Amino acid sequence: MSINSIDYDPFENITSIFLTKDSLQDIDSLLATTRQHKVQLQEAITIAKEAQKHESGPVAEKGEALEAVVSNFNTTQKIASSTEATITKLIKGLVHLDNAKHNLTNSLNLFQNLKILVDSYYECCNFLKRVTYLEMVSPYRIMCSLSENIFSSYKSVSEVNKLLNNISKLKSDIISKIKKTYTIILNGKSEVDPSFEKQIREGACELLDSNSKSKDEIIEWTLNKLLYEIKQIFQFDDEAGSLENLERRYIFFKKVLNNFNSKFASFFLPTWEMPLQLVSKFFSMTRKDLDILLKVEFKDRTPSIDLFMKSLQVTLDFEKYIDVRFSNKFKEERLSKCFEPYLSLWVSHQDGIMNKKMLTYMSEEKIPKDLSHSLVVPSTADMFRTYRTILTETLELVGENKNNTILASLSKLFAKWLIEYSNRILKPLLLPENVDIQEKFEVIKYTVLLINTCDYCSTTIDQLEEKLSLFSSGSRSVSDPFIKAKDVYDELISNGNRLLLKRVVPKELSFAYKEFDNTDWAHVLVEDYSRYMVTLKKLLTFTLQSTSTHSQKPSSKNLLEEIVNLFNRDVYKWNFFDSFIDLITTTYVDCIIRLLQPLPPFASSNSQRRLSTKQVINIGEQLLLDMQLLKQLLSSMCESVVGPTSSESPFFKRAKNHLDTNLNQLLSFIKLLVVPLDSPEDYYETYGRLTLDNSDPIVWAFTISLKGAPWDLGLWKKHWEVFHRKIEGKNDNDTARDFFIYRWDPKHLSRFEANIRRIQDSTWSAFFSGQLKIKTSSTPSTRH
Repeated sequence: MSINSIDYDPFENITSIFLTKDSLQDIDSLLATTRQHKVQLQEAITIAKEAQKHESGPVAEKGEALEAVVSNFNTTQKIASSTEATITKLIKGLVHLDNAKHNLTNSLNLFQNLKILVDSYYECCNFLKRVTYLEMVSPYRIMCSLSENIFSSYKSVSEVNKLLNNISKLKSDIISKIKKTYTIILNGKSEVDPSFEKQIREGACELLDSNSKSKDEIIEWTLNKLLYEIKQIFQFDDEAGSLENLERRYIFFKKVLNNFNSKFASFFLPTWEMPLQLVSKFFSMTRKDLDILLKVEFKDRTPSIDLFMKSLQVTLDFEKYIDVRFSNKFKEERLSKCFEPYLSLWVSHQDGIMNKKMLTYMSEEKIPKDLSHSLVVPSTADMFRTYRTILTETLELVGENKNNTILASLSKLFAKWLIEYSNRILKPLLLPENVDIQEKFEVIKYTVLLINTCDYCSTTIDQLEEKLSLFSSGSRSVSDPFIKAKDVYDELISNGNRLLLKRVVPKELSFAYKEFDNTDWAHVLVEDYSRYMVTLKKLLTFTLQSTSTHSQKPSSKNLLEEIVNLFNRDVYKWNFFDSFIDLITTTYVDCIIRLLQPLPPFASSNSQRRLSTKQVINIGEQLLLDMQLLKQLLSSMCESVVGPTSSESPFFKRAKNHLDTNLNQLLSFIKLLVVPLDSPEDYYETYGRLTLDNSDPIVWAFTISLKGAPWDLGLWKKHWEVFHRKIEGKNDNDTARDFFIYRWDPKHLSRFEANIRRIQDSTWSAFFSGQLKIKTSSTPSTRH
């Protein structure tokens, strides 16, 4: 790095000079040379500075120019100050003249306004003498505006102050005159000229509009004048003002209101809304009296519920009258709010009303006259209409305040009578278990009526609960009472469905299954559908009649179609169809198992199989043929439940999936019956495919027995060896056991295990307990 560089680092040169230890010997000569060079540099700098002082170049010229600029600036500043002083002296007179002009203009304007004020004052005086309010409106407004906005600040001037006092007195005289005029009008002692009516409405009222204080005074005075008679007659400490005469008070006010509208309303501007103000004044006056009367009624003695309810009812009716009369424009606090602290009596009174309603419902017809709309007990709708009326009136009483106590009491009242309704009206519709079915269509009609009605009640209970919760800050307090009521209705729906699926439908299907049992299966020929299937076809085929109308008498529809069409909601139709699928497939499997299962005692010398393996195969082929028709019938029934428009609905898809699942499992079971037992390997291959590799020994053993396998221990062992080899290590977890199609009705497996435990032959017993390891204490899980 050069020594002349700005970033010069001396350590680099020092390091290069003293690179070795020997170089340290020359340090003295190095220091002397450095000092000598430093002295030379200082001398050179001194000479350069001296030369610069004597140099006459550009730098010297710039300094002289700067001094000249500063001098010129100071000279200009002095000239500007002198010019400013000269101009100020010249315009001083003009400013004085302008101020004088401004003051003169203000004075002229003030005197002009004063003249207008005086003229308006005298005009108003003249119009007042002639009682011409309409002509007075314009000068009166001008007079009020000028006196209040301009001359109020000139009260120190005695003449102006005197004028303002006269104006104030004139205003008082005008108000007094208007009041006297209204007194004459309200007294109604003489007829008023229609032209004078306009003078009052468009003149006097406009004058009062200019002064809000005066307007309020006149309105208050008018209202007190109109209500004076009510105040005098209906005093709370007098008999006329008692709760017993509350209705008379309302009637009297209606007369006052009607009289005002017919005779006096035209003397007031519509914007004043005098009828509404009259109602407001009456409400305020009556509210105070009601507070006192109710406190006296409930103090130190047993209150009269009838009197309380009568007073409350007439108050509610009066409020409804006001709402209708004024199209719900009246928004002030209600009179019925006075009854709010005592609303427990209101709820108690509703209890009596509901008891009377219930007695009426019990005597009414349960089947609606018109079945084309819905099959629901007619009184149900009336009950919920009554509930809505009670709730609406209660909410009107409570107002915007959330009275949780009253709403909770109301919820308990509703829940109580919902349960009473279910016990008195709906439960009798359900056929008792100890009573035989005589008229099946009547049983169906009343049972579906029960289900539809309970469903309607459950839905409406939810809506009622939601509305109560909306007006209550404690949702639990209004929701909890309905829990038991909803459980009661859900239980009735469940009992109704159980009656249809356990008693009505099985009885209808029983003949077909008797035909199944009476079929000569040992000699069946696989040519056509079985006779029991022809019977089932009649029972399961829908006529596709319109579902929108129901007849009071049984139609040509079959029983199942009648049930489905009577349901009001699709969800119940599909739920019924779902359950029917389980019923018919389970019963069908039950018939097959009862036909094929071995008879006890098992594995004894006297044990004989009713059907041989070949006969079972033949039976299985016939069942496969019958299954084709059964699948067609159930699929057609599924599509006919609510018509073709529902094919895309989730209910239809769920039911179709459920049907296909059940039929596929049933088909796998029947196909398993057809498989011969000649080859254990072939049999297991088919068995594993049809049962989805079921590894449960009890399922395997029961299936072998159903196939008509003789009690030949050698045959059983051959098949067991193949089965055991294939499933080894798969059956360690009993909690995940799969009982194949037998889970639909576990009693068959349980009975089979019980019969195995009774085997007397030791070799067979050792086979079942030693090799199959059948756990006799295990019980198949219920159907899901």
